[in-house]
Amino acid sequence: MERCESFSFSDGKMGFIVPVSSVSTDRYIALQSMFQRHTHWYSNYNDRPSRLFEQLEHIRLSIHLFSTQSNSNTSFSTGYKKWNGKERGTMFQTIGYVLAHKGFISGSKPKLRSQIECSILEKMRQCPALMTKLVRNSDSIVFYTRKLGSFVQVLDFTPEIRSNDGCLRDPSELKTLTFDNKNDANVALLALNSSLFFWFFTIYSDCRNLNKREIEAFPIPFDSLESKAIMQINNLSRSLMENLKETSEYRVMKFAHDTLTIQCIIPKKSKPIIDEIDRVLAKHYGFTEEELDFIINYDIKYRMGDELNEE
Repeated sequence: MERCESFSFSDGKMGFIVPVSSVSTDRYIALQSMFQRHTHWYSNYNDRPSRLFEQLEHIRLSIHLFSTQSNSNTSFSTGYKKWNGKERGTMFQTIGYVLAHKGFISGSKPKLRSQIECSILEKMRQCPALMTKLVRNSDSIVFYTRKLGSFVQVLDFTPEIRSNDGCLRDPSELKTLTFDNKNDANVALLALNSSLFFWFFTIYSDCRNLNKREIEAFPIPFDSLESKAIMQINNLSRSLMENLKETSEYRVMKFAHDTLTIQCIIPKKSKPIIDEIDRVLAKHYGFTEEELDFIINYDIKYRMGDELNEE
């Protein structure tokens, strides 16, 4: 891309199709610096349920378009587009750009599609990041798995895994977040299960795995929560975790070395509770009804449907 830039005329245009990680990961910071020398448009595309190039797997893409070298540091983005095969003929006509909001995760340019999203980010910017509440040693622990589907899996318990002889095994993929006290842990547990976090994660990450970078950067209104709100959050946390356990399914999976019975968590079955979580959080972020409605219904067609077949 830099070589092409050196060949371009003063009134030239450039276009590139590259991985979506070009706007979503630290290793592309040098390339993102190049973007700042141009007026820049970037559109972003998932690879499920349909993909731009049918013969390629795992092909999450961004299309970058550049105008003349201007030092304007002006970028325009789309959201993270998903579509069905029948939409291919009209997909590009439905894409709209919005002035790209200044990001607050180093190494990421947000994938935004509307002014509502810009407004939500501005309000979240006033809150401290989750990382400010993390400590090294404590009994107040939240678990998460890097595996990503239409929902994240953030828990205060470890799902059961039993070997063929009935013995319990420790999950190998669970990561931990450690907080100073149970209240902070419950606030984080609730916030990370929200549709708000799923949206935040989607616009800033490469959407391959749930990484600690996006978790730690997530702004949460810890400081505005009074005792009544903490009590409500604790109750909601308990309700969500109980519901996740009740709606989980035990599935037998055969591997070369063993046959395992695994407790599979299915968060979409808890969507009504997750919606209530977003309503509670919205009051403390100061979201409008329109902003709350956007968050609750974000990507709902694919998150709640069977199109992606992820559960």
